[in-house]
Amino acid sequence: MIVRIWNAKRRWRPRDDRGYATVTSAGVIAAVMGLFLVVAAAGARVADTHRAQAAADLSAVAGAQAHYQGADACRVAAETAAANAAALTACELSGGDVIVAAAVGGAEARARAGPL
Repeated sequence: MIVRIWNAKRRWRPRDDRGYATVTSAGVIAAVMGLFLVVAAAGARVADTHRAQAAADLSAVAGAQAHYQGADACRVAAETAAANAAALTACELSGGDVIVAAAVGGAEARARAGPL
């Protein structure tokens, strides 16, 4: 569409739609990049949750085995969590069971292990 506008020098000059595709493309690219960042952040959160659960499970089993053998269950559970790039945030002995919580990033998971 061509529209004639009056410029400051009192002359008519044509104005067309040139340049709008560039602005629209920049907007679409920004939206796609924003969506990509949201998906990447969600994926990282899911990965941290799975890593925390795996570390908690392994720490609980290692702690239960150590407790069965008479060793310090929470120390072994903490070492196992650290070996799996997690932090042991809680460790509790309940009867023969070992209950632990491990954190990776912002995700935390709990696990329980003991004799059957």
